[in-house]
Amino acid sequence: MARHVLCISSQVAYGPVGSTAAAPALQAAGFTVLQVPTIILSNHPGLGKPSGVRLPAADIAAILKRLDELDVLKDCVGAMTGYFADAAQVTAAATSIRAMRQANPALYILVDPVLGDGEGLYVSIDVANAIRDELVPLASSIAPNRLELAWLTGLPVMDISDAVHAARTLACEEVVATSIPAGDGALATLTITNFAQAEVITRIKLHVPHGTGDFLSGLYLASRLNGYEPAQALQRSSAILELAIARSLGEVALDIVGALHDH
Repeated sequence: MARHVLCISSQVAYGPVGSTAAAPALQAAGFTVLQVPTIILSNHPGLGKPSGVRLPAADIAAILKRLDELDVLKDCVGAMTGYFADAAQVTAAATSIRAMRQANPALYILVDPVLGDGEGLYVSIDVANAIRDELVPLASSIAPNRLELAWLTGLPVMDISDAVHAARTLACEEVVATSIPAGDGALATLTITNFAQAEVITRIKLHVPHGTGDFLSGLYLASRLNGYEPAQALQRSSAILELAIARSLGEVALDIVGALHDH
């Protein structure tokens, strides 16, 4: 039986981020990934101004409609979302995923609420509101970084305790919180449910390429879909991510293929 995963996010030709980082993790775990781009870029903006094209929401809706007509969405065991360029794209994605959930209540949905980083929001407030209001309520799990968790909850997130408290105020029952301060020179990645939490602590590393969060989301989703519980999924995903980081320090692109091969 086909095991499809729908992935709606950005795609880049060089410097894997968005679905370009998440899809290989899912493919390596045995899933066929249906990639629907919200924007196609030559490179991550952190490497310089990219060339590319933003897909209109109507085109995204048309792609999803055709996939449904081809009966491939019904074979999806999971769906994930990442970067959106405008609020109408969010609505198109949410409409399709909502219909998929109605047809298959067991569908596992991971929402990576790509809103911003330590410097603030880098999407419009309309996009941020749409992700919060339309996608997060559909999610089986969400994967915010520190800023995104604080923005979604309106609560301060200064340490692990804050992150756990904030996550448990969300309607989503499973949260993967990243880049949480964990003492001098350390960051935590957490899985938080209503009744349990698990954490992986790593030292802060300099000159890490972009795409680590997207890769982690793909790895975590793959592990959850393959039957691992949240704490196990976090441990497995973090180990592979650390391989990728170690191989990529000082480079401009995250070595996803090498890490998956080594693992």
